[in-house]
Amino acid sequence: MINSKTIKIFRHELASKRKSPVLWLLFIMIQLLLAIALFTGYQQYQHSTQTQQNAQALVEQQWQAQPDRHPHRVAHFGHFAFRPPSALSFFDLGINTWVGDSIFLEAHKQNSANFTDDLDGGTLLRFSELSTANILLTIWPLLIVALGFASISGEKNSGTLRQLMSMGVSFRDLIIGKSLSYLLLSVIFIIPAFAFALVLALRSGADLTTESPFRLALLFGIYLLYCLFWTGLTLFVSSVVKAPKQSLVLLTSIWFILTILMPRVLAEFAHNQHPHQKRNDFELAVKLDNRKVGNSHNPNDPYFNQFREQTLKQYGVDKVEDLPINYRGLVMQEGERLNAQIYRKHYDQQIAQFDAQQAFISKFYWLNPYLFVRDFSMALTRTDTKHFLDFEQQAEAHRYARIQKLNELHTHQVNHHNDRAQRIDKSYWQEFEPFSYSAPNLQWSLRDFSWTWLLPTFAVLIIFLSLNSPLMQRRVYASV
Repeated sequence: MINSKTIKIFRHELASKRKSPVLWLLFIMIQLLLAIALFTGYQQYQHSTQTQQNAQALVEQQWQAQPDRHPHRVAHFGHFAFRPPSALSFFDLGINTWVGDSIFLEAHKQNSANFTDDLDGGTLLRFSELSTANILLTIWPLLIVALGFASISGEKNSGTLRQLMSMGVSFRDLIIGKSLSYLLLSVIFIIPAFAFALVLALRSGADLTTESPFRLALLFGIYLLYCLFWTGLTLFVSSVVKAPKQSLVLLTSIWFILTILMPRVLAEFAHNQHPHQKRNDFELAVKLDNRKVGNSHNPNDPYFNQFREQTLKQYGVDKVEDLPINYRGLVMQEGERLNAQIYRKHYDQQIAQFDAQQAFISKFYWLNPYLFVRDFSMALTRTDTKHFLDFEQQAEAHRYARIQKLNELHTHQVNHHNDRAQRIDKSYWQEFEPFSYSAPNLQWSLRDFSWTWLLPTFAVLIIFLSLNSPLMQRRVYASV
């Protein structure tokens, strides 16, 4: 497959690009841009980490400094859950800029994440986001196009291709040699960014024995496949058109469609086919369903009247005052259980819609590898929607356990008589553990990509098989 002619074409193509001052200028500019993106991303990562650590320490200090209080007042005093940035979030910002990183935890209510950098940022603004992933996804393909748009069409126009054919160089040798040269140039261009990212990842606390270096290696592999796709596409278009100018116009149009237009259009289609509720509508639906079931703060509520009768029967007494425990605490426990159950039902419906939207978009991975690489990159760096939703679910589980523990104290440590005027000792607040987010492992992060990685690989294979097909060779030979 690779012979001496292929090697000569490979070396000639590298030599011609090496002599180009434009290539050197682009190399320097891209390296500077990638370095700036990595450095600013890392600074943002450090700032977020330090801010959260300080906030977490302050929240814990305020929680433990509470005086003797009624447990239900403590439940409404609340707590915070913080989502620490992942070790590779400086490489791919993902959705971090558009979602919050902390949730206020309180009784009877599940709050949304707060403190986003730009909660109302428009979709088009996201294309201006400076991150290493965004540069490699959108800018680097343009440079591959600039390097190779005339690689075949230019050879045909200048008559060089005819000379090569007369010397016994096959079109397949030409394609392989040029593909290898552009692939090597891509490696040379992007490998410093990944080396720098590894250094920053190790400085951020990641260890060589952890998943971070392996995740970074997978990132390098998938972006290399992305470069191979654009290399093949550039050579394919340059082979089928007659003039370099036509090749450049067609390739830039394809770039715009694949990286700018198509992601936006598919996102709109996915949302229209599988709409999810806005946050305000979601919270209203939960509130309305809670009212239908029962209100734990209403002593004459039908559901809790029945609950009272069942409780009295269970303990064999006639009045709540005769119960060996505090009935109001039991009511708070039951109300919290019902609230969490209803919230979970609506939340699962939201997740099902998000999953359906993502499944719709994943159907186009084979047609547009940009979509796959973007989603795969966010999954590897733990900056996608799936990881954010996992944080919300862990925060809700912690909230529920914390509130129910306070309700247990209300039930067993506070007497029913003169309930509201009582206090319990502040030492109880020291028994509550702070929230600690447990980041999912690599297998969990990539479980939705168990086979979809084959789709962009299939797209690359189709392009190169088409380039090396007899039909393509006959077409090129006929135009020489």
